[in-house]
Amino acid sequence: MNRVAELTLKLLDRALTAAEVEELDALTAADPRAEAEHLELLALETELRGLRTDFDLADATLAQIQEAQAERTAGAVLAAITTAAPPTWARSAPGPRRTVRRRAVAVVLIACAACALVAVWLGVKPAPIIFPAHDDGSGAAGQGFAKLSQKTGLVEVLNATGDVVSVEEGSELPAGFTLRTGDESLAVVELLAEPARFEIESDSVVRFRSGGRTVASKPQLYLAAGQLTATVPDRPNSRPLVVSTSVTDVLAHSGLFVVSSAGPDTARVDIRSGQVELVRTVAPKPVPVGVGSALVTAGLDRVHIEGSRAVDRVPARTLAFPGARDVTYSLDGAEVWVGSARAFTRWGAATTESSYYARRTDGFAGFTRDRKHLVTFRGDREDRVLIRSLPDGGELAAVDARIGDSRFWAVAPDASWFALVDSPKPYKCVRLLDVATGEERFQLNVAENIACIASSPDGRALAVGLIDLARGGGNKVLLLDTASGARLLSLPIQKRPPTALAYSDDGQLLAVGFNGVIQVWDVSSRELLRTITGFERAVVCLAFSPDANRIAAGTPDGSVWVWQRASGQQTQLIESGGRGVRTVAFSPNGKHLATVANGAPVAVWDVKLAGDLQ
Repeated sequence: MNRVAELTLKLLDRALTAAEVEELDALTAADPRAEAEHLELLALETELRGLRTDFDLADATLAQIQEAQAERTAGAVLAAITTAAPPTWARSAPGPRRTVRRRAVAVVLIACAACALVAVWLGVKPAPIIFPAHDDGSGAAGQGFAKLSQKTGLVEVLNATGDVVSVEEGSELPAGFTLRTGDESLAVVELLAEPARFEIESDSVVRFRSGGRTVASKPQLYLAAGQLTATVPDRPNSRPLVVSTSVTDVLAHSGLFVVSSAGPDTARVDIRSGQVELVRTVAPKPVPVGVGSALVTAGLDRVHIEGSRAVDRVPARTLAFPGARDVTYSLDGAEVWVGSARAFTRWGAATTESSYYARRTDGFAGFTRDRKHLVTFRGDREDRVLIRSLPDGGELAAVDARIGDSRFWAVAPDASWFALVDSPKPYKCVRLLDVATGEERFQLNVAENIACIASSPDGRALAVGLIDLARGGGNKVLLLDTASGARLLSLPIQKRPPTALAYSDDGQLLAVGFNGVIQVWDVSSRELLRTITGFERAVVCLAFSPDANRIAAGTPDGSVWVWQRASGQQTQLIESGGRGVRTVAFSPNGKHLATVANGAPVAVWDVKLAGDLQ
């Protein structure tokens, strides 16, 4: 192991001294190969901690992993041999028998070390680095430290060595446990010793441990090697501190926990009250953050905080419509229209409602771009997709199809065709049906997984987001001719799976949403115009303002983010009050934004203009 690798490992273990920091900086600055090796080791450690989804485990990478694990295992075993006290039966007076026993112990330990090395080289899966056995000094090992009060979907609890243990709602958990949630999952953890509650969103990895002597008088965040460690004392008036990365969102009143970030150097903090100090291990000067929201970007030698915005929590107007699935504005902007599988309501000077079914039904619904049609589907197995005329709500046509998630169906702006992704998983087939005849225009089968689809404003193209699981870097957006199914062009998007698509009103721009990223493409030139990062959330819905100067994105935590399209600057952050945003829609003049979120009323928000920026 060379000096750069040695210092990099010490950095990851948080054991780097100030002098060694300077030495590492000098070595990497003087030699590009040393810098490349340093960055490669950081990326390798990030993958081993489960923090990246697009890492390519090629043979060379696997060899590096095995080599690193072999060296660490050998070092740990040899350290144990040199520092471990002799067993009690070997502590008698010196003599021939004691010498023989010592030799026997040495032989056994060396044999164990050799076996460990051989096991690593033969490809035995190492213990997850993110969950090492750890004594947190609390003395609570094996005792009740927290309670899993709620779990929905896939929720796994890992012990200190990284093994999954079986738990149910109400189970008590010891200090040092790790909680992992899957897709569309939720877990709520409550500490037993103090009134602290943690809500863990989907696709998250959070490690809890007792604060012991480390609980600070002020909230502190330590960002290092892709992990965010938060120490939160009791909050004033029980107001929570929200610590977020792209894979988790933790609501905390007090306690100490560790969250994993999808990137090694970014996190978002929402300070509801008081101050937070950000500390980087290699740049230990605290950086204060005021009340509000902030994005934290930490390099190896700096901590940068983007200018925060006040969070909007009070809408200009709320509309009571249970079970809303989509929202739009009338063409003149005088009315807000809300639809579901059960009813359609117009909100303006007066409220007009059309109900289709007496009983409550969830189902799905969506407005066409021309505002003349509403697509509804109740969700029953025998039902079909109904095209309704607006504003009367009468049945206009029926399509023999069954739909689910809004990412997997699209309708022409004039309702002339309907496209859907066939289920069940894996999603590898998209069909486009003619609404007037009910006949299938075309069917496209692909080798990739289909992630989302969207119609162009003129209805001539269908955008299909594809995830290339085989090659990893082959993700793309494919544009199909809706008349023939011919492939018009493709856009080489980044490695992260796309999660949402949206066209500008003129059809010139296409926004592609990912986990923590939005790309804006010029469709005709196939040029990537803008990449927006830093919000550390998965995008579930997107919308352009009518003049295409703003982009709004809804995320699973109920937030709505608004950016200037040309600069990528965040102009507004909205908390809808719900658990997940379904739809965002700008008014025709671009001054208002309507939102639909689970568990919250339909809301209308004033859009912050350039002169309103703080």
